[in-house]
Amino acid sequence: MAPIFWRLIGFAVLSTAMAPSAISEASSRKSQNLTRDDILAQGLKIWRKPGAIDGGAACATCHSPDGIDLAAYNFDDQDIARRANPHVGYADAHLLVEYFHALRTKLKLSPLRDPIRDRPLQPGGEVLPGDTPAARDLAFGKELQSKLPLLFGPRIETMDQARAAEAELLTLNPAKLKIGIPLNRLSEDQAHGDEHASIAQWLPEVPPNVPKDKLPQWYAAEDKYLADPSQANLRQLLLDHGKLINTNVMVGIDAISVLKFRGLLVLQDRIRNNTETQETGLSGDLAYYPDDNSFWNVGDLTRDVIRSDPQRLGMDKLTQSKKSGSIPLAQQLHQLRVSWFWLAWLSDQGLFMTSHDDKVRLGMWLSQSLSEDGPYPIHNVYANARRQAVVSNELTSWGEPKVRWRRIWDFAGLRSFGYQSRDLPQDPDYRQLTIAFTANCFRMNLQLLKKEILDTHAVWVKQSARANVKELAAFLTRYDPDDSANTAALSAELSKLIDGAKERNDFNPQIPLKSG
Repeated sequence: MAPIFWRLIGFAVLSTAMAPSAISEASSRKSQNLTRDDILAQGLKIWRKPGAIDGGAACATCHSPDGIDLAAYNFDDQDIARRANPHVGYADAHLLVEYFHALRTKLKLSPLRDPIRDRPLQPGGEVLPGDTPAARDLAFGKELQSKLPLLFGPRIETMDQARAAEAELLTLNPAKLKIGIPLNRLSEDQAHGDEHASIAQWLPEVPPNVPKDKLPQWYAAEDKYLADPSQANLRQLLLDHGKLINTNVMVGIDAISVLKFRGLLVLQDRIRNNTETQETGLSGDLAYYPDDNSFWNVGDLTRDVIRSDPQRLGMDKLTQSKKSGSIPLAQQLHQLRVSWFWLAWLSDQGLFMTSHDDKVRLGMWLSQSLSEDGPYPIHNVYANARRQAVVSNELTSWGEPKVRWRRIWDFAGLRSFGYQSRDLPQDPDYRQLTIAFTANCFRMNLQLLKKEILDTHAVWVKQSARANVKELAAFLTRYDPDDSANTAALSAELSKLIDGAKERNDFNPQIPLKSG
């Protein structure tokens, strides 16, 4: 079933057919002889009841196991009844009204969230100000400037200064750091204006239907999770859904909808367990089960279809009409990709547990998104600097503590794949702030590479280390010419160190792993 609160079908008719007084009276008559436990039990049955539209999908097909994702938001009774009615009928829609009231009390969901203003898992609780990506990226730079003074201050010229800057970077919790990227709302719908006609939302556009003969098995798994909402049971729920619905045989919007649903399972768990703002990047997180980050998968599939038209996405006419407003489809896809990629990175800041693909682990697809979906140049450099710092200092971020995969770049791998030069702003103040931050991040990592080679007498891959040093040094020479002599000297020193170092990889286990 498409999300019951944002369906346009029947909106105009039902909004006039059911006045608020009639709704409250009907709800009261329906539930006046029921206890709260009765309402909760009957409401859950309706939540899982096959619907009258969308191929018989239930509310639970697109939402959380018990509806906590919607109960946590301040949808009023009229919205709930009006939008549930086409799916489950008038009487059951009104019992759902009572169900959500009971669920809010049971789960202590207070205060309720504003469905328009709230953006789930938005770091810091709100988006930094600005009407354009450039304005918000500049605001992010100013936000960072006060929190990372070493990286925005004088040139980093020594190994000790580099270590202090890295420690400062690691101390800052990105889950609580306000950013300039507006993450997707829980739901978007044209009923609230053309600016809300978008697929850039958490809820699926197409019901990710579990095969009917497997529904008892699926609901049993959901019941087990609801009885004990542990990380292990959530992970099992995600694994079970992956076995029941194979997105590899799907295309476009169908597959995106299934992956969104799995991401929504993670979100509702964080709401349930009050873990939305926890530090997640260093020791594992619920967004992934082994090698399969639920948030990343949405962004990555969107990357594959980023230039698709509605037909190639497999959008039927009804979905096209609902998502055709003031935001072009191409822009919707860009908003979808960057939001889910940032969420995925927050959940696995080293990007090692997300995939074995080098382009994922090295931040290439993340950098591409932050460039093409913005651009957000300061966000881009920050995310990659943090990624490298996490990978270099936390063995748990690798996923497999005793194995470091062969093509893992060293500190000089912080290069954002050329986007740091391509996306430099033209506005003088914004440009200078971006250059100052980028240059110091590059200096920091060159100094850290120097220290690591001196400590271990080894590099991961000599060829890549040389290429990375060359690229970082080229940026420093071009955009900070006053310091070109020091840059040249450091670059030459690193070249000699790399030449004299051992090359370590999977097949050289005697080289000790760096532990921090």
